[in-house]
Amino acid sequence: MTFPPDMSQTDKRRLAVAAFLVVVLVAAIAAVLAVVVIKDDGGTASAQTVREYNLEVVAADIDYGGGNIWHAWTYKLADEPAGTVPGPTLEAKVGEKLIVHVTNKLDVVHSFHTHLENYSLENDGSQINTITGIGAGAMIKPGETYTYEFEPTRPGTFYYHCHSADGGHHITEHIHQGLYGAIIIHDRDEPEHANEQVVFMSERGFDTEGDNVPPFIMNGLGIPGGEQTLEKIFLDQGIDGVAAQFNKTVPVLDAKVNEELILHVINIGDQVHTFHVHGVKLISREQLNGEPWPANVIPLTPGEVDSVSITFTQPALWLFHCHVVGHADAGMIGLINVEEASGASP
Repeated sequence: MTFPPDMSQTDKRRLAVAAFLVVVLVAAIAAVLAVVVIKDDGGTASAQTVREYNLEVVAADIDYGGGNIWHAWTYKLADEPAGTVPGPTLEAKVGEKLIVHVTNKLDVVHSFHTHLENYSLENDGSQINTITGIGAGAMIKPGETYTYEFEPTRPGTFYYHCHSADGGHHITEHIHQGLYGAIIIHDRDEPEHANEQVVFMSERGFDTEGDNVPPFIMNGLGIPGGEQTLEKIFLDQGIDGVAAQFNKTVPVLDAKVNEELILHVINIGDQVHTFHVHGVKLISREQLNGEPWPANVIPLTPGEVDSVSITFTQPALWLFHCHVVGHADAGMIGLINVEEASGASP
């Protein structure tokens, strides 16, 4: 910097300091603006995806035939005609926001508690909301609605269930009355699977009528006597009689030869259950990091899950069941209808 020849040394120093401060101030403003621009551009380029669901808690009768009915409590999507056991499967990807609006249409308090992570207490859906007063509405009174928000941080198989003990019933009774469902969190870049299904293993809830209601169920269904009962039906009524039980007392899944089927298997019950599929290898995606289960049986303690990849090579009706065999005999059996892939040679 040059100064007039008649300027004093004091004025030169003052001017130099002032010039320096101006340069620093301009640089600081430029840096702040740069940061703001970068953040704004970044936010615009990677806007967070929001997955939003509207659920209702409603009653639903599950009719097993012969006067045997379970008067279940269920979750359902608001635009669906009836509730189901399990409730709707909710899906999101890591980094997305999952928003769930839940309306309680029954006459006791219910809630929506998940096994996700890193959420605020307002979204817990448990008795601690009432005790602390933080998010007290998460324990949803009859006729009211509450909104829960989550931001999943890792992929995996999770689930949700009611955590209320209202109406003179313990938490376990609220759950096993049918108030549960799966949450599948996918990795950001995970490819979509053509065939991905959920199997819940559980004990059945308390509100029933009839003397032959299954005590153990998968996806809400069960047939007392298991495979033995199906065989008797076949001998008496033929294959049409067996087919009449499909998705009424016996859950039936669909698959194709050489197609990867992803099964998310969840034990929501209070007892140990195990999961076995005939004729195929069960490759663990979560618990064994891609290794097959020994003897093709998944052991599931209460609350435990695994996702397995299975690929059938032979078309047939293949059995799956709890390999606590007494549970299978009490109703815990299902079928996978495996057909030839489209265009396959006969």
